[in-house]
Amino acid sequence: MNRTQTPTSMRLTPLICRIRTACSWFAVLGILGALLATGCNSPNALAKRGAKMEEAGMMDQAANYYYTALQKDRNHIRSLSGMERAGQAVLMDRLEDFDAALLQNNRAAAVKAFEGAEAYFRKVEGVGVRLNFPETKRMQYAQVKNAHMDDLYNQGLKSLEAEDYTSAQRDFDEIVRLDASYRDAKQLSDLAYCEPRYQRGKTALGEKKYRTAYNRFQECVNRKSDFKDAAALRTQALTEGTYTIALVPFSNGSDRPNMETKVRSYVQQELTQSSDPFLKIVDRDNQELILREQRLALSGALDDRTAVEVGNLLGARALLKGTVVDCSVSESPLKSEARQGFESYQVEKVNAEGKKYYETAYRSVTYYEYAQTRQVNLTFNLVLVSLETGATLASEMIQRTEQDEVRYARYNGNAKNLYPMNVSGNVDRSGQSRLHALITARQELTAESTMVNEAAKKAASGIRLAVEQQLQTLVP
Repeated sequence: MNRTQTPTSMRLTPLICRIRTACSWFAVLGILGALLATGCNSPNALAKRGAKMEEAGMMDQAANYYYTALQKDRNHIRSLSGMERAGQAVLMDRLEDFDAALLQNNRAAAVKAFEGAEAYFRKVEGVGVRLNFPETKRMQYAQVKNAHMDDLYNQGLKSLEAEDYTSAQRDFDEIVRLDASYRDAKQLSDLAYCEPRYQRGKTALGEKKYRTAYNRFQECVNRKSDFKDAAALRTQALTEGTYTIALVPFSNGSDRPNMETKVRSYVQQELTQSSDPFLKIVDRDNQELILREQRLALSGALDDRTAVEVGNLLGARALLKGTVVDCSVSESPLKSEARQGFESYQVEKVNAEGKKYYETAYRSVTYYEYAQTRQVNLTFNLVLVSLETGATLASEMIQRTEQDEVRYARYNGNAKNLYPMNVSGNVDRSGQSRLHALITARQELTAESTMVNEAAKKAASGIRLAVEQQLQTLVP
């Protein structure tokens, strides 16, 4: 095939044409792909593309190419000059949008257009090119911005009067974004944000929805710490909504001694550290003293009379009791398996010149891999009883598992030179690191007592979560 038979080839560079005479069409495609992959993103290549876009009048695309080139090389002369030309054209296009919005007396659109032009100016400035931004445009913008803020301010006031707080906040927030010192826009924005939350908080407080009230007042305080009496009402909601829970000694239905005491200690700690502001735990020492003095055994069922009596004594609204139903430990026997491998060693040899050298050889050896597991299962029956009515508020089984496993290898020879055997019966060099990791791995299971403690901690965490979830209902 010659050049006259393929019109497309007339558009190829001489280099590509020479390549085609020696390669098939698919080979040429491969070479072109390699050239594009290595050179199409260089500053020179990007500048050439930018110039092509300029010639076609596509200034946005041209400016993008020049900009990318300058990100790679801030001193690329061709890209610098191209960015000045194309970037200036793009900037003027955006300023034309500003002028058009002014003619239409659309102040919001004018502000947006100017900000777009200003952002583009700063962006180009970031790669070392300072475009010409007409000062008259900045003066026009200052005027239209002030007029726009006046419009927003008046709209915001009307929205406040109509108690349309969402619209009012949107308008005042926009003013603050444009000029944080404009009149009292910041204060009015805070008012538009806080007032509806304050009102919802007062309504919730009147309905004894203390958590809802607390959250609404907290939002007000977070936005403006001295907004009305929001801080005081937040405190009132928290005080009236606080839900005090007493823990009685747990029962132990497992075969492991003192598990009920261990779990109760962890539960006490978890509940004390709860992030729920409405949850309060009766002081353990005072609680036990009161119960001992009154000789009240609370591990069994409570009737209405006993519940009210206990509630009055402890100053609590609910009682948390429960039973460690099970705490079992299962452990697998130590599993041992012989493995075939190779140990490398050096063989001394002498070359034809009588000089010694060494070659690596391998001898077949046996090493052993071991595996063992241990698992702790803990089950706890949680019961939350109302000390106001004697009713059971919640009853739930909490189950937690703690597992441990060891896998290791032992070898009586030089472990550093040990290699496993692959499926073909040869030296598996790639598996050496895995085998060495097994040789240096931990060989003892975590102590049983430690695993039991961890299972108890996990169960206590689950108990805290169950109580917190129930509290969301008890204190809405």
